[in-house]
Amino acid sequence: MPHRWVADGRVFAGVDSRPEIALRRTATYVPCFLLMVASACEQDAADGDFGFDTPTGGTMVSMTATTAGSVGSSEAGSGSEDSGTTAQGGSTGSTGTGADEGSTTEVLPTEPCTTLDILFVVDNSDTMADEQVRLGAAIGPFIELVNQQLPGVAGSIQVAVITTDASEFVTTTPTAVCTPYASAATWMAYGPTIATELQCAAAVGTMGDPDERPMQWAADALSPAMQGPGGFNGGFLREQGPLVVVVVTDEEDDLEAITQWGSPGDPADWVLAIAASQGGFVQNVIPLLLVGVEAPNACPNPWNGIDGAEVAPRLAAFAESFPRNAVGDLCASEYTTFFNAAVPEIAAACAAWVPE
Repeated sequence: MPHRWVADGRVFAGVDSRPEIALRRTATYVPCFLLMVASACEQDAADGDFGFDTPTGGTMVSMTATTAGSVGSSEAGSGSEDSGTTAQGGSTGSTGTGADEGSTTEVLPTEPCTTLDILFVVDNSDTMADEQVRLGAAIGPFIELVNQQLPGVAGSIQVAVITTDASEFVTTTPTAVCTPYASAATWMAYGPTIATELQCAAAVGTMGDPDERPMQWAADALSPAMQGPGGFNGGFLREQGPLVVVVVTDEEDDLEAITQWGSPGDPADWVLAIAASQGGFVQNVIPLLLVGVEAPNACPNPWNGIDGAEVAPRLAAFAESFPRNAVGDLCASEYTTFFNAAVPEIAAACAAWVPE
């Protein structure tokens, strides 16, 4: 099993535990992640070959951010000891202050961001009708509030939507054709039509595959193959600001032994895959999750596969591995409160953005 660490604020992986001889993992994380179901990923590097063995359990690597005034760490399944605002039963903005062995305390150069990319991952399985209605009501005001609160990126927000069963950006829903977007792309750009476009795209319906894989498809949607020239999602990711990943699902993302449903890998692998889209900098990713949380929560009934939401500690562990994050209660009667509370986390990450 490879060692993983954070050095100079980046996520590293390799067979040697010494950062000074580490092989940088950037865009290679995503294809490796997508091959985890085969248990290994090999890729040639200019200075030699390196392999990535799939972990099958154990503790997630501590992710320690070292940007100015923002240091956070978490262990898989344990959450963050130091958390900020509580939003509807979840935690918003983990900001721990400890540094684990193998991490650096060097302060990275930062600068205010000038762009913001937001990816929504919306569960389109047959139990998500009510949640999509609540999301649709909150999503437009959320984008508008972000635009107001981040003057440095005003007018430079790009938004995309995927489902939990595909990595292509949504352009057509079961009830409407949402394109052409004003951006003339498969993603949406901030402007007069953004609220209408986003509400259409987020209404992904409930006829999707019951094999929900939010983290696998999020990583694939952000991969070089999908983002590069000719890729279906091309032109979405930019290099002048951070990435917000919003996941809305009523089930845990857990690879099931019998059916093989769920995303392969563990939370640490998902961190590697998503951080790769930002040059490996965990500081430049802000996960916002509306998922099942431990009681007390707003679910009227315990999860039975239909009602409420399955508690999702693995998804929460993924989110809390990033220094800025928010985890909220999917069963909440409205989502505006959650999104409003998350905006300061986005603003803080944008102010301390680390250039790639």
